[in-house]
Amino acid sequence: MNTSYSALIIGLAIVISAWIVGSNINHTATITSGNQNSISVSGDGKVFATPDTFLLTVIAEEKTKTTQEWFALVWAKIGNLKELMKTNGIADKDIQSVQVGINPNYNYDNGKSTIDGFVATHGLTIKIRKLDSVDAILTGVSSVAGVRIQSTGYDIDDKTELYRQARNLAIAKARQKGEDIAKASGIKIWKVISINESQDSTPHLYQNQMMKVSNSGEMSDAGGVSAGQLEVTTTVAINYEIL
Repeated sequence: MNTSYSALIIGLAIVISAWIVGSNINHTATITSGNQNSISVSGDGKVFATPDTFLLTVIAEEKTKTTQEWFALVWAKIGNLKELMKTNGIADKDIQSVQVGINPNYNYDNGKSTIDGFVATHGLTIKIRKLDSVDAILTGVSSVAGVRIQSTGYDIDDKTELYRQARNLAIAKARQKGEDIAKASGIKIWKVISINESQDSTPHLYQNQMMKVSNSGEMSDAGGVSAGQLEVTTTVAINYEIL
């Protein structure tokens, strides 16, 4: 490598190091040399969309004297929950059993533990596609004794188009970044050597969800749930050959 080319590489390294320090961590650029001189740039793309599904996980729990009792007691609660879902138009394919089990309940006294019964659980994960029914379903769930809401969250059922839009934004951002750095450094970017994408599998909540249920089992004056928007993000890293 001649002296002038070495100086160019050193100068590029100084420029890019300063740029990285002042940039978002998702926006990086590096220049490498070896058998093939290249520049690596990355960019992220974000799009926002209104969710179309609400994911709800509820757990029915009951303390029983014997292992046989749990079938009748817990199954009755699950039956009530399934009937509630059916009334609100939830299809069977959108209801899945989770956390089905029974465990001994221990009583501790004077350093000794004895089994004084069993704790049985049976949960349901429910995908609610009609968002206008969420408040009614949550109110109905709160009226079933011995049932707790374990988790809630909004989602987008099919994110294919959203990721396509985010990907296009990320590629455009990375390409522009590469061209800007090349122009400032007196080099030219050529063909793409490699490209990699990293998707955020779980959309981020853009506006807080809110849910308050009163002791009477009715939604409070604060209102029901708010869908807000979800953020779908993807990051693209592109390696260009440079001239």
